[in-house]
Amino acid sequence: MHFEFMADEMADEGPVQNLCEETTCSICLEYFTDPVIIDCGHNFCQSCITEAWGKSDQEASCPQCREPHQQRNFRPNRQLASIVEIVKKFSLQAAKGVEVLGRVCKRHQEPLKLFCEDDQAPICVVCDKSKEHRDHKVIPKEEAFEEYQGKILRHLEFLNKQREKILSSKLKGETESQNLLKQTDMERQEIMSDFKQLHQFLEEQEHLLLAQLKELDDEIKNCRNQYIAKLCEEMASLDNLIRQLEEKQKQPVTEFLQNMRSILERCNENKNKTINAIAFPRGLKQQIDYFSKIHPFLEKETKKFKDVVLSGPQGKKACHIPKLCSTSKLWFCLLTLSELEAWEANKSN
Repeated sequence: MHFEFMADEMADEGPVQNLCEETTCSICLEYFTDPVIIDCGHNFCQSCITEAWGKSDQEASCPQCREPHQQRNFRPNRQLASIVEIVKKFSLQAAKGVEVLGRVCKRHQEPLKLFCEDDQAPICVVCDKSKEHRDHKVIPKEEAFEEYQGKILRHLEFLNKQREKILSSKLKGETESQNLLKQTDMERQEIMSDFKQLHQFLEEQEHLLLAQLKELDDEIKNCRNQYIAKLCEEMASLDNLIRQLEEKQKQPVTEFLQNMRSILERCNENKNKTINAIAFPRGLKQQIDYFSKIHPFLEKETKKFKDVVLSGPQGKKACHIPKLCSTSKLWFCLLTLSELEAWEANKSN
């Protein structure tokens, strides 16, 4: 028989498919190995029928038709053995003609037309009838492809939205931190200008205030860097997963369905992740507000301030600006409590 004609018959599951089934042992569901024929006319692998009959001391019967066989006789079927070898060679030849590498069952040389949900792997019709997959959920490969393709598309849509949220949060965090840094820089310039007029008297306090602003800068930058690093890490993880999913979509059906469970589990893990807004230390803005109050007071009271300081500490009490968090120790000892209270009262009026 011409191989091209037989290949077409194999693809259509015609007579050649029936021939393959007739050369398959009904016990092991594999091609006959050392086939033997028993008295009722049915054929089995010699090892299969020997094992089947050897399990019980009761009267033996045919595993296929259940006809009793008291003598347990069998004889080699050499003609069938020759046919099996021909069918095996033909199956390999036909498989090469109609299926590409990776689309044929390595075990049975049959097209991988089904998909086992339990093992997450494509299988052939012979595998489906075997004990290994007998109780498994098996569906057509095309149906499995459509189902998982839909899941992949939904995950891609969700992951892309997550990525957009992360990018938006990143930009928002950058903007907020830049605004805070601009405020601290503005306060730095104003404080430097004020202390320049009173440099002899306020040199120590000037350096201390600058140090506190530097601490604020460091806190803001540290918060920003940690936040951006975390977002970048999350985005890199999403990019990697998205890239894997996009590459997965381009793969042939058989390769596409491999490792599907682990990929979907990674996708599901990302659903539970939340994106938190950038979090600056408590009281950070309040600290900046305290700096902003120092400048207008100094600007208004500069002329009087020199006279107050030069007049000596008699009747004067040092002013302490309380710390706002554990990392801030802001002291402004040269301002008098009475002067600051008077300024606050005038401001409120």
